[in-house]
Amino acid sequence: MNYRERSWFYMVFDFKSSVIPNIWTRVLVIMIFALGVTIAHGNNLPMSQPILGSIIPGIVLGLLLVFRTNTAYDRYWEGRKLIGLISKNCCIMAKNIMVFVPENNSEDYSKKIYHIQLLIALFMAIKLQLRQEKVNEEIKSYISEIQYLQLSRTKNISLQITKWLATYFDELAKNNSINQLTLINWNKQIEEIYIYFGGCERIASTPIPKAYSIHLKHLLLIYCFATPFQFVAELSWWTIPVAGTISFALLGVEAIGLEIENPFGYDYNDLPLDNIATKMTEDIQELINSGSFNNSELWQGLVSLQQIT
Repeated sequence: MNYRERSWFYMVFDFKSSVIPNIWTRVLVIMIFALGVTIAHGNNLPMSQPILGSIIPGIVLGLLLVFRTNTAYDRYWEGRKLIGLISKNCCIMAKNIMVFVPENNSEDYSKKIYHIQLLIALFMAIKLQLRQEKVNEEIKSYISEIQYLQLSRTKNISLQITKWLATYFDELAKNNSINQLTLINWNKQIEEIYIYFGGCERIASTPIPKAYSIHLKHLLLIYCFATPFQFVAELSWWTIPVAGTISFALLGVEAIGLEIENPFGYDYNDLPLDNIATKMTEDIQELINSGSFNNSELWQGLVSLQQIT
């Protein structure tokens, strides 16, 4: 989505993409607690304790939240760069196969197109593994029935697909369709795709240390529950919305970091892997369709041209 195409007020009321659904219960609990403090203060109980504001300095809590959010966003942006590199390398690899692999007959061409589509299956496999899902109908349309059954019994499906591609490249080299230097470069490109996938897998399988997350939650709760005691003498009933606003701000920042630290899922703020896959598939299919060899008349014209030359 291009944010500039959406109105400012639309963004304000876009609750599905916000963290409000994740934090509203916690904010409500703090507001109810603030209500209890306010009622107790109205009954002349010693609820006003401004000194509690110095228990956890705001600058310390702010720095912890900033570090948490920045770390999560670094993971999000690193994931986006790696996914982009995987997509672009698949497209480049498809272009190389389309242009540099010769066809002596229609069978060679069919095999070439099949392995180009196998690059789409590779991206689909990477997406499934990052989401910890099994092979499905989405990937089935780009591989054979036998390969689909084989992937169903394979734990690392992306590694298996890279093996099929490497085997095809080796076959091309043995048939002198490509030279050894090209074979080395193409295998290196496939290895790079798998290395980029390894980077994504590292992000997905290595969350922020649990001790840090737990400690930050503890500090946030202490700070938010201490807020009503600081303001109740001066604000009275206004303590309730003020405590709710402060907790909404702090808990919201913490929730944002939690939501984007693993950007490969289905949340509204995760990376649009499905859209990236669709765009890459369209680009590769357009590359295939632009080739003249899938048209029988043009194929015959090429054969005639070869005979003349």
